[in-house]
Amino acid sequence: MSSAASRASVQFDVADFREFLDTRPPKERWELIDGVPMMAAAPRVAHQRIASNLEFHLRLALSRNKPEWRVDREIGIEVADNSRYRPEPELAVVDRGVDPDRTSLDVFYLVAEVLSESDKGRVIAAKVRFYQAHPHARWILIIQQDRIELEVQERQPSGNWHRRTLTDPAETLAFGDVGVVCSLAELYADTNLDPARKRSASG
Repeated sequence: MSSAASRASVQFDVADFREFLDTRPPKERWELIDGVPMMAAAPRVAHQRIASNLEFHLRLALSRNKPEWRVDREIGIEVADNSRYRPEPELAVVDRGVDPDRTSLDVFYLVAEVLSESDKGRVIAAKVRFYQAHPHARWILIIQQDRIELEVQERQPSGNWHRRTLTDPAETLAFGDVGVVCSLAELYADTNLDPARKRSASG
């Protein structure tokens, strides 16, 4: 989702980054990744549909099984003014009672990233390290938009992270007390990877 930035010669912390944002047009969307401000590229329709599908199904699952949590779109994650990170994941599961006037959050339980080309490699690896270091984080979802593939990283009771990858459209995304969320077919609904669309085209 982030387009590689452009300001690699300057190392920012969150406090510097907020000052930098004040100089930018409000329609621009930026993240701070390992001290470098990075502007988000314009997303493809498929990217937005995948994120919307997941948000819809997560809302339903949370309302059934974990009503004290809610899911929000593109909220900045900040842990301290001197941190070198302020990512904006596509989705974050947070406490329902959080102040809605806030522009960033410091507690999250799940984050989801729908990968764009510029996210791959170093950028997503740096984001994952940041998310894993957060004491409340329990799940990290990494979703491909050019193929059906969802990586689930889950914190174990030991503190270690377990990784599993789903690629079958019939497989179901489910975790912990959130319960069943959706199938991969539902996650990719209304994109060019939608199995129902492919069946319709071939028939």
